[in-house]
Formats: sequence, C-alpha cells, structure tokens
Amino acid sequence: MYSADEYDALDSLTNKRVMMHFCAPITDAESELDRKLTQSAEQYDLPFEGQILKAYVWGEGKTVLLMHGWGSRASHLALLGKNIAKSGFRVVAFDGPAHGNSQFNGSYPRSSLPEFCRAIFHISNHFGPIYSFVGHSFGGAAATFTACGQANVSGYQVRVEKLVLISSPSGIRAMVRHYCQNYKLPDGSEQAVIEQLEKEFPLKTTDYEINDALKKFSGDVLVVHDIDDKEVFIEEARQMVEGHRHASLVETRGEGHRRILASRSLIRIVKSFL
Repeated sequence: MYSADEYDALDSLTNKRVMMHFCAPITDAESELDRKLTQSAEQYDLPFEGQILKAYVWGEGKTVLLMHGWGSRASHLALLGKNIAKSGFRVVAFDGPAHGNSQFNGSYPRSSLPEFCRAIFHISNHFGPIYSFVGHSFGGAAATFTACGQANVSGYQVRVEKLVLISSPSGIRAMVRHYCQNYKLPDGSEQAVIEQLEKEFPLKTTDYEINDALKKFSGDVLVVHDIDDKEVFIEEARQMVEGHRHASLVETRGEGHRRILASRSLIRIVKSFL
C-alpha cells in the first residue's frame, strides 16, 4: 500500500507505481485447507504466455469453467465446483495469472483483466468445448467479457451457453472506484487511475461494462449477489441485468462477498440453473 504522502498530489497517481500497485494481486499463501479442497482433482500445469497456469478438474460431462476473483485462487471455488461435478458435469477451475499456484513472469506478481480473459480463452481451448462459465467477483467480469468477445477481447471470445456471475462488479470503472475507496484516495483519483490504465494497456474503460456486453450474449445469464455485500454493492448487480430478459438476478442475504461461495443456497441455485 502507498503512504499518505505519495497520494497527497494527484500527479503521483499518473506514474508507473500506481499501475504496479493496481495490477498486483495481494494473495495469501496456500493453506492446508486449500490443499485439501483441491487434492481430489486431476491437476494440470499448462503453459501460457511464458507462464504456467495451474488447473484442477473434477467429474465428467459437459464442461463448466470456474473463474475466481482478484487476489483469490481456484481452491476458493472448490466446494462449489465439486458439488456441480456431482450433478453430472466436468468442472474445471484454475489459478489465474499471478494467482494461487500459477507461475508468473518477472520478479513480482502482476496481472490484468485482458490477461485474465486471454487465460480463460487458453484454458477453454485446452478443455473445451465449454458449456458454461461461472465467475466470482473479478472473475465474473472477465468471464463475461470473454464470452461476449468484448472490445479488445474480441479475438479471444469463447462461446458458451450459460453464464453465472457471483458477486461481480459491473465493469472496469466500478473496479477502479472500489480500489480508490478501499485505499481512501483523494477526490479525483478515479479519473487519474482510469487515464493511466487506458495508457498502460491500451483500452477504453467505457467499453467494459457488463450490461453493455450482455447485449451480445444470446444464452442464459444468472447473477447471484448478496444484499449485504460490502465490497461490491447490490446496485451493481441490479444494473447488470437491467433490460436483459435472458438475465435473472437472485439476491441473497447475510452471505457477504466471499462467504457466499460456501453457501448451500448458492450451490443449490447454481446447480439448478446449470
């Protein structure tokens, strides 16, 4: 985290250190529970853009690809994944670039939304065809933009029949807003971060809104969001599905942003949808 002095002036937000921080996932070391949750899976080490992606597979049947959130790992989706597999699906989860047990390039972990989308494309090509994407938080946004072939990701589109978005932000601008709020950055920081982000990759953040992307998606969409989520507010989920007859929103209560992944009600809802 940057010191208060580094954020005193907005000019400090336009340098490379901001993008290094914004694009650097903060992840916990693998715990014994993480290892137990994935030990029953078939495990794969897959080369990807000079890196190695760690993938986990349970079950047989139509393939459902799970994508974890920023700073998370595949094991956090293992309980949901194994229950989906029991319903007659092959479930694939993987540690995203610079996350979990995947190996990254360089001396420090760094990733981005476009890289996550390319990784989803790469994993899908290896294990496909893919019936459905299930994404949590940041992973839900990456899965959506990949399924819809949105903007700069158009060359990496993966066509699926169903999408499940759990606790997902509504787009890149929302992600930047969460970042600035979490680190208590001064007024005007959001626009400064967005400008630097658009120079870094390059991309237009306005091109990456889930509500817009879903206009290109012909399949069924399930959005599950907890009204007590303090990291991504329920209003974003409601905004996502607005105007889309093929998208449904299920609102839960008391599960929060992360605990929802261990919720029996979430498992039941997702299995029924698939």
